[in-house]
Amino acid sequence: MATKFRTGRFLAVAAFPAALLLMGVTMGAAPRPQSTSITITLAGQSMIRSDIRETAPAAVPVIKGLLKGDVMFTNLEAAIAEKGETVQEGRGFLTPPEAVDALQTFGFNLLSLSGNHAFDLKVKGIQNTLREVDSRKIVHAGTGNNVAEAVAPGYLHTPKGTIALIASASGLIAPGGSATADRPGVNELRIEAGDKENEATMDLPGAPANTPNPEDSQRILQSIREARQHADLVIVYQHNHVFSNHSFTTVFTEGLPERLAPNDWLIKWTHAEVDAGADIVVMHGAPLLHGVEIYHGRPIFYDLGNFIYNLPPTLTYIDEPMNWESAVAYVEFQGKKLQSISLRPIALNNVGEGQPDIHNEYANNQFIQTRGLPTPLTGARAGYVLQRVADASKPFGTKMEIKGDTAEINLKAGN
Repeated sequence: MATKFRTGRFLAVAAFPAALLLMGVTMGAAPRPQSTSITITLAGQSMIRSDIRETAPAAVPVIKGLLKGDVMFTNLEAAIAEKGETVQEGRGFLTPPEAVDALQTFGFNLLSLSGNHAFDLKVKGIQNTLREVDSRKIVHAGTGNNVAEAVAPGYLHTPKGTIALIASASGLIAPGGSATADRPGVNELRIEAGDKENEATMDLPGAPANTPNPEDSQRILQSIREARQHADLVIVYQHNHVFSNHSFTTVFTEGLPERLAPNDWLIKWTHAEVDAGADIVVMHGAPLLHGVEIYHGRPIFYDLGNFIYNLPPTLTYIDEPMNWESAVAYVEFQGKKLQSISLRPIALNNVGEGQPDIHNEYANNQFIQTRGLPTPLTGARAGYVLQRVADASKPFGTKMEIKGDTAEINLKAGN
């Protein structure tokens, strides 16, 4: 299969069969010394609606202070729109190109693009976003001009080794938003409940347990195996909205307990991803903090909530207090060995500057642009957030030690 390189990614030129054997090329990343230590920072999703350097300059040093290490990761939860490009149907989480400059200024050098809002400006938004991140040479994964591009790993080359990223999304993908052999879109992992597809858009009472679509599963697992051959460490990202056989809206409007933990299918699926070669699995979508599991010596962050949350005030069902609390994870590897994991709790401001527009879900104004920006937590509230993560992690056998305003996962406790 003919291939080309762009921003450290393998991008297929020709279409490929449904079995989806990915690129059969060997890039052979030079192995890094096993004594090399590398730190990977994982933040919650970035639902960013403006160039924060201009709209909230005081927040910039605070945000930069939360990001450290060699690799800084987030999910861009928006579609990039040029001036004059708007949407007045469906969902409209749009952001200007300069917002990507802000993310880069903060320190982010690895982006997932596979959010359910990636298609909010339809094909134009996918193409805009790919063009803007490529022009800034930011390594990314999760969308593409076809499904081969969308599933392809992104490769971040650092002095301490090569990091691969594979990204996908499940649930709430707009019609036409899933990439195909000849259509731009998102690398979708479809979820099936018996003979019905669970898109998290409607309740499916009495439906069988959720399971990933076999074709999508094979495509993603093969991409992980491919990345394993060419990278020192592999990060796998999923933007998930399938929490049960209820719709996403029902789960969160009614405050159902399913919103607080991964569904059974997701636990089995992430284990399969680790078995295929993932060194880190990280997720967003709830958007709430979920627990952490250490599976075969590899961390699975079932949801890291929000990092930048420019949420319109019309979306009240994902506006409970816990949505405005999150944590940043710092993961250190020594060679291939997981060395340490620490968590730093953050709070996001619920009230922005100026006046909200509570009637227009497409409004992008000063209130939204200055709302949902992170600051580090201290004291009792920091301890409360960290204890919540610790409690959510206990079902997986994960033990955390809270030390003041941070927590560390005890990797020697038989996790």
